[in-house]
Amino acid sequence: MADYHEKAFFGIETGIIIKSPAKHVPYIFITSIRRKKDGLWEKYSKGEGKTVKITIEEIICILEVLGRKSANWRGYHVFKEYKTEIYVGWEDETRNVVIFRIGKYEKKLRFPSTRFLTLLLEHVLTEKIEFATSGTYKEGIKEEGTEKDPDEYRVFSEQISARDGLYVVETTEYGVSVNLEEIEAKIKVESPKALLLNLKNNKEFWIPKSTIHSDYDPGLKNKPQKFMIEKWIIEKNLI
Repeated sequence: MADYHEKAFFGIETGIIIKSPAKHVPYIFITSIRRKKDGLWEKYSKGEGKTVKITIEEIICILEVLGRKSANWRGYHVFKEYKTEIYVGWEDETRNVVIFRIGKYEKKLRFPSTRFLTLLLEHVLTEKIEFATSGTYKEGIKEEGTEKDPDEYRVFSEQISARDGLYVVETTEYGVSVNLEEIEAKIKVESPKALLLNLKNNKEFWIPKSTIHSDYDPGLKNKPQKFMIEKWIIEKNLI
């Protein structure tokens, strides 16, 4: 079973890219890009386009829409002063065309792309429920509520009955407030939970994937990429 999944859906002017970096992390990335005036596509590896992190709960919300159990899902990601709206819903009551909207980017999908996407997300969801929510028992676990995971988030949802009897689902995710800093580096080695990065001065260091808050291409080895990394890990490595 593969640990990494990526699928792009391109149209004439816009495209979306679905990426699961590893089966043991409880999220995927959805990137929306446009074709530029010169005819070339925006490159998400260079920070172009719009990328959002989608949690397991939000994957379920998207699948509810694709399975025609919900009319649409609208998510709001709030991080500090930044707020990004994500919308997935059917264009009309015929439910032949589904719209993905991330911020100001919009992409429409129809069969067979909608079916392909459904199968992919179902597979990824099954993987993540098995591998991203499991672990081993450790002695000395603190009392519930006394220790928080650094990746913890809160999701609030509300269901509203739509005119055609389906549900409209809205969720809001508030990210943990952390200070980020951008660096440029090359990926030298990738492990399941970390990247070995190489800076321009040839200094190398390991960065936990959980501290990276931007999209990156693990297959783009030995080529510079930009990473938004939590400041504390940068200071720890004296970058």
